[in-house]
Amino acid sequence: MSEEQKLPQAPPPDWRRYLLWAVIWVGFVAALGYSASHGGLGFLENAVVVSAEPNRDAVKLQGPEPAVIQVKVNLRNSTSKQATLTAPTACKIFRWQIFARSGDLVQTVVPNDTCPQSPVTAYLPSGENVEEFYSIVLQTQRYQRGEDYLVSYQYWGYEGEFQFKAE
Repeated sequence: MSEEQKLPQAPPPDWRRYLLWAVIWVGFVAALGYSASHGGLGFLENAVVVSAEPNRDAVKLQGPEPAVIQVKVNLRNSTSKQATLTAPTACKIFRWQIFARSGDLVQTVVPNDTCPQSPVTAYLPSGENVEEFYSIVLQTQRYQRGEDYLVSYQYWGYEGEFQFKAE
């Protein structure tokens, strides 16, 4: 072969291109991890899922304001079918119990005596969610400062839990 008939040569690898692709992939994986840890991938679930967002992680037992935890409860239907929600009475749609670290029951919700004793049914269409707000009023004499407590709750029969610290 003569000088004029050489095969074309590939340019040397560009390290900047590889670095850019590496940064893009690391950013993608980081965004995916952040989204998954903050519930952003809930649309991939195929279930009816309940979650609760308390307004505080620590509750002052003594102070100018009452010891109350405000809770935003969300029920999401990620299935392809309508979900039927049932509760024994209207007063038992949202129920909760609070446990000490030892597992002892500290406080539970007491249903209203004036509540009609008839079952309640509701429907949650596919892809929809329902959101409601509730208050958990703590009986402060039952709690000890510095201790952690677990709130176990049921909303339309679906269970969840969250923790708080008594101060």
